[in-house]
Amino acid sequence: MTIEACIAHAIRSDLDIMEALPEVTDIPVEELEPYVERYVVKVQESLRNVIAHCGEPYLRSRDAAGLCATCLEAGVSIPASMLLKMCQTILQLSTLDAKFILDTEDGKSLYYVKLVLA
Repeated sequence: MTIEACIAHAIRSDLDIMEALPEVTDIPVEELEPYVERYVVKVQESLRNVIAHCGEPYLRSRDAAGLCATCLEAGVSIPASMLLKMCQTILQLSTLDAKFILDTEDGKSLYYVKLVLA
């Protein structure tokens, strides 16, 4: 799975907007969607940049805590415990040979996964 796909999946499964952005409760409804969307895009770009520039050693060694610390140092604005979970998801998915197929009507993602059985 590509790093971009791993990051997107981690954001979708592990990012809790209410915890990451507690101020959303005070934002007018008409401004809420663009506010959250900007935040998610910023997080996605930040994670992609950090991983592209300094993440390779952590991906190879499967060090989620090191990747998390590097992302925090680089200014990725996510609470540390949530970011660690996201980094763990990214590392787990980065070793899969999977291809995204589609999102089902009930909101689940369908992937094609290649497995080798020994």
